[in-house]
Amino acid sequence: MESTFDINGSNRNNNISINKFVHEHPILKSFIAGSTSGLFSTVLFQPFDVVKTVLQNPRNDNKLGIINATKSVWQQESYYGFWRGLSPSLVRNIPGIAIHISLTQLIYSYLTKNNQTSMVKSGIAGFSARCITVSVLMPFTVLKTRVESGQYSYTTLTRALSDMYRLEGWRVLCRGWTPTILRDAPFSALYFMIFIKLKNITLQGELDNKQPFYIFGCGLLAGGLASCITQPFDVIKTSQQVSKEKLHLIDAIVLIKQKYGISGYFKGLSLRVLRRSLMAAMTWTVYEKLT
Repeated sequence: MESTFDINGSNRNNNISINKFVHEHPILKSFIAGSTSGLFSTVLFQPFDVVKTVLQNPRNDNKLGIINATKSVWQQESYYGFWRGLSPSLVRNIPGIAIHISLTQLIYSYLTKNNQTSMVKSGIAGFSARCITVSVLMPFTVLKTRVESGQYSYTTLTRALSDMYRLEGWRVLCRGWTPTILRDAPFSALYFMIFIKLKNITLQGELDNKQPFYIFGCGLLAGGLASCITQPFDVIKTSQQVSKEKLHLIDAIVLIKQKYGISGYFKGLSLRVLRRSLMAAMTWTVYEKLT
């Protein structure tokens, strides 16, 4: 009897097995979603971060706007300048987003194991997960900001970290930790609270055929609101990390106020809202699609 081999059927069975395995292991699903979105969103949105860092650098002209900041990047390094700092950004974001989303789901699942969801519990999950992630990857955050500013030139990641430690001491690897925590932890708490609330409203049941678009919209709105509230700490963080001298938190706050006024704490807001909301929306949309 002649036997046949159904290639399509075999591939279909393999896909089903993989999907089942991923579905049964939520932490793996979180890592896949976080790593995938971290890779693509970092490459796509890096130019926004570069221009924002130049805009927020207190060493630059206090009248510098988005257009002139963009021109400045172009004049320095042409097209490639908009992706400077990409290497430390990838090292920071690919595992960072994966760790964050995994920890958020792990903590949230533990807090809601009796199925009693609440905005407070989702806020605690987002806040706690971000504190851990920020602390673990802080050296790459400092390096990323420095390279994006255009004031520092490093050959490799390892050489950069080594030079920073050798010339400025180990504390430089944690410089700006306080404003980074004050920026990212409340952002994640607010984002996850708003996202879960929006995602679970009854309207979603009427949009099953457009669920990815609905989830993405929830992510954009949540990211935009959370970014606006936490923006001042982003400016303070940048000021501390690009400084060649040790700049304390209070000194950074005073410096920004003296040079730009109150509006200085919101420099680069539009760029950050656009980047952070798109990145967060992409991350959670990918995660929900894997559910």
